[in-house]
Amino acid sequence: MGEEIRTFTLDHLDECASLWVSMFNIEPWNEHWSLETARNRLSETMNTPGFVGFALFGNELLGFAMGYCEQWDAERIFYLKDLVVKTDRQRLGFGTKLIRHLERTLTEMNVKVFYLLAEPTAGGFYAKNGYRAEGLRYMRHRL
Repeated sequence: MGEEIRTFTLDHLDECASLWVSMFNIEPWNEHWSLETARNRLSETMNTPGFVGFALFGNELLGFAMGYCEQWDAERIFYLKDLVVKTDRQRLGFGTKLIRHLERTLTEMNVKVFYLLAEPTAGGFYAKNGYRAEGLRYMRHRL
C-alpha cells in the first residue's frame, strides 16, 4: 500500500477530529472527547501562528502530526502539539514517517530545535526516533 503525506488543511479537520475521538476515548486515556471538542482542539492548533501539520493517508487516514514554530532567542523552534496514528496501524512505521517528514520540513524552514511533551506510554517511540528527555518539568494546576 502506498502512503501519501499531505499538508494538513481545513479539509482534513473532520476526519482527524474523528480519529482523535476514537483514539483518546479508549485505554489508556479514557478521556471524554466529542467530535466538537476534538475539532475545536485541532482548529485552535491550526490557527496558531507558525502552524505546521501533516496528515498521512493510505486507503484511509492513518495519522497526523501538528504543532507550531516560534522564534526563540537567535533561532526558530518547533513545538509538536499532537502526533496521532490509528490504533490498529501503530508499530508499523507510520508515526516514524510522520516525524521524519516533519523533521525534513522543519530543517528546510531553518528550525533548529524540536520540542514535544510525551505521555509515558509514548516515550519509547520518541526515544527510538532520537528524542531525549531534558530537565524541564510539566506542571499542572487545576482551576
